[in-house]
Amino acid sequence: MAFPKAASLPIIITLLVSLTAVLYRPLSLRVEVLGLNRPLSKIQNIHGEDFRIIPDTLYCEDLHHHLHSSLLFGASEEKPETRMKWFPPISRFEDPRTLDQGTIVVINPETKKAKRLTLTNFSGAFITHGIDIWSPENDPDSVYIFAVNHLPNPAYLLSNATGIPKARSQIELFHHTIGSSEAKYLRSIWNPQIRTPNDIYAINEHAIYFTNDHYYREGAIRTFEDAASGIARWSDIIHLDLSDLTAKDASAGITAAVAKGSIQNPNGFGHGKNSDEILVNRAAAGILEIAQPGPYPHLDFIDSIQIPNTIDNPFYFHDPYAKETGRDASGYVLAGLARAAKFPTGEDPVTVWWVSASGDRTQRLLFQDDGKTVSTASTAVLIAIDPKKNKGLKQAWLFVTGPISQGVASLKVDL
Repeated sequence: MAFPKAASLPIIITLLVSLTAVLYRPLSLRVEVLGLNRPLSKIQNIHGEDFRIIPDTLYCEDLHHHLHSSLLFGASEEKPETRMKWFPPISRFEDPRTLDQGTIVVINPETKKAKRLTLTNFSGAFITHGIDIWSPENDPDSVYIFAVNHLPNPAYLLSNATGIPKARSQIELFHHTIGSSEAKYLRSIWNPQIRTPNDIYAINEHAIYFTNDHYYREGAIRTFEDAASGIARWSDIIHLDLSDLTAKDASAGITAAVAKGSIQNPNGFGHGKNSDEILVNRAAAGILEIAQPGPYPHLDFIDSIQIPNTIDNPFYFHDPYAKETGRDASGYVLAGLARAAKFPTGEDPVTVWWVSASGDRTQRLLFQDDGKTVSTASTAVLIAIDPKKNKGLKQAWLFVTGPISQGVASLKVDL
């Protein structure tokens, strides 16, 4: 064996030290974000004031605030067994033949009561996940609802053969009028580009973006996608146009194009501080990507914010009382998992972070649960409280929910 000459040893040592320094930060960040160094015993509950779980909001993975009505919209499952047996986003494919029909829920933030909408003209299974809502400016009581539906693949059910995708997910389009108890089914949307859909960004009733959160649907290689944030850039965001809002054929009247390719784990969408700011969370990386529309159909990432754990659906909070209180609490609200490497366990600890919209991007932990009361958090929404009706206090109602949460949690937090 040949040994290096003594004169070359300092160079080799310097190279090794440099290599260690280069590799240490990315590796230590992955350990932190995935929660591998975060023992359960260290996770203390931060529940604010007036904490409660809202009934009839089972497994709401996503929530959106309708500003005109100040109502919250989500998609909820009917029975717990459905999610335990079939939920492609977490590679659960056990029993696709006994699926139930979830629905759209509307939550009143004042009363903390939920209304489960009747889906008119809709039949079959509705396995809920990400949604988005959109209202025309000239008719703000009219709400278009786009919702992911994770259906089994008929070809797989017929053959049960390996190599055939087990799920054939699609997007459902509903219409709701504020104050009613119904969501009218308009059409289903399917295209070969819809592979592993997670969340939706509604541009208007005729155009959306959606994320494919993984390239692989199950197995060890899918786990590698989550773990290797700097390598496994195999997923994408798709721009989709609809020319027909009432087509009977789910594939009719659709134009789909890649808006952003070569991304690792694009997950939740959110509407940003203005109409040109689009929020995309890269869940497993713990990164909020701030984007804006480029030349059609492209979406350009222009900034990013690193969070110390995984995050899911982003929400932008506009502080309506900034002038009145002399302090602007506007910022990004990001819900996620404190120990994502262990997910899902049934008791998955969660966090909600607030990040200032300007300046040094200050981060503050708004909410934390050890997983025993709120298991999984994929979405958090802040709704400001009028200081005049709140003893002059600058506070907001925080609503937190996740794909395996027994209900939407609500609590009052200081801003």
